[in-house]
Amino acid sequence: MQKVRKSAICLLMSMLCMLFVFSLAAPIDFSAASDKSITLECKKDDVILKGMRWKIYRAGERDGDSFVLTGDFADCQADLGDMSVENISHAAQTLESYAIQKKLGALAEGYTDEKGDAVFSGLSDGLYLAVGYPLEDGVYYYEPSPLLMEIKGDEIGTTYDAYPKIVRVTLSEQVTAYTVRKVWIDDDNAYAARPTYVTVDIFKDEELYDTVTLDESNDWQYRWVALDNSSQWRVAERVVPVDYEVRVEHTETQFLIRNRHKTVTEITTTDTTTTTTTTTTTTSVTTGGSSEKTTAPQTAVPPTSTTTTTTKEKIPQTGQLWWPVLPMGIGGLMFVGLGISMKPRKKND
Repeated sequence: MQKVRKSAICLLMSMLCMLFVFSLAAPIDFSAASDKSITLECKKDDVILKGMRWKIYRAGERDGDSFVLTGDFADCQADLGDMSVENISHAAQTLESYAIQKKLGALAEGYTDEKGDAVFSGLSDGLYLAVGYPLEDGVYYYEPSPLLMEIKGDEIGTTYDAYPKIVRVTLSEQVTAYTVRKVWIDDDNAYAARPTYVTVDIFKDEELYDTVTLDESNDWQYRWVALDNSSQWRVAERVVPVDYEVRVEHTETQFLIRNRHKTVTEITTTDTTTTTTTTTTTTSVTTGGSSEKTTAPQTAVPPTSTTTTTTKEKIPQTGQLWWPVLPMGIGGLMFVGLGISMKPRKKND
């Protein structure tokens, strides 16, 4: 009996030592738990935008100093090489166009409340895309820009506040002209990989409106008109050429699709902030059920999103480590078992 008791004690001590070593080598990570949330605060000047619809997608995750697209976005050839503040909005616009074109299902959706807030909770660490939908009040048309945000933190119950950029336009029935243009960033086709044409889908309120071909014959651009200014327009390249990555940038009326060859690390042509002026011409062509008509020269300056993200903790925690809880709890149970096994020794002695 004494020999069995000694063997049990040795076994318990060995297991405790193994558990201690394991806890040092593989600490439990609670930062990836689904306990974080995003709050989108939607206001335009002093106007609180109640009832604005939002969708949220989990688009990817961090991989060292960069990001990798995962899940439904894994096949998207978006250019995420430069994720500086001024280019994050362009990356968000690119992923939004991809989601519309592929009709991707959102992780969650909701509407802003009386305070203009839309809250999405139960989120784990990752790269998230938030897509908003226009809101009308009878006088103005409010269109939010998409946002791309990273959730990452060691604190439990972290909330991220974001402030989307929102454009306000006075509703009217005047004819509005739109332009989509293709730009190549490949050292003037130095790699002989540029196709002779690309196909672009044009979406009106997330529905396919028209499909056009861009090539040298039309100077890689296309124009169309709408009879109102209360529709949301988006464009997407149907097939991104092999060895290229795509970025979509747009203002209220002009769209720029940039294809960068993967070997080109620096932008050598047409910077995003370069002002481009179109030529004034007047034509009348029936395409997609509407007449095309160009108007006065327009200036295309892709917008810069100024999304601000802050964090606030629901429960203040200072220097708190959670990973030792489990091994210490199991160790405590082992010591209880050890004490029980040693108790009968008094009776035998």
